[in-house]
Amino acid sequence: MIEIPARRGKALHLRRGQKAQVVNTKGQQVVDTWAFNAADLSEFMSMEHSRVAMGRIIPAIGDALVTNRRRPIL
Repeated sequence: MIEIPARRGKALHLRRGQKAQVVNTKGQQVVDTWAFNAADLSEFMSMEHSRVAMGRIIPAIGDALVTNRRRPIL
């Protein structure tokens, strides 16, 4: 497990099928999360596109978060 102190960041490289689990151990803050296509950094996770694809504002377990090109990334 990698521990990231509050108000700090960490980059992880995940391949298709790999998973990362985020556990907030200090308070109830929201954890900022970004995802980029490693082969093309102009493609990135977009909550605007994800909300339209999901048909709701808050993701549920099993939902795919999509990129600005409407492709699943998380």
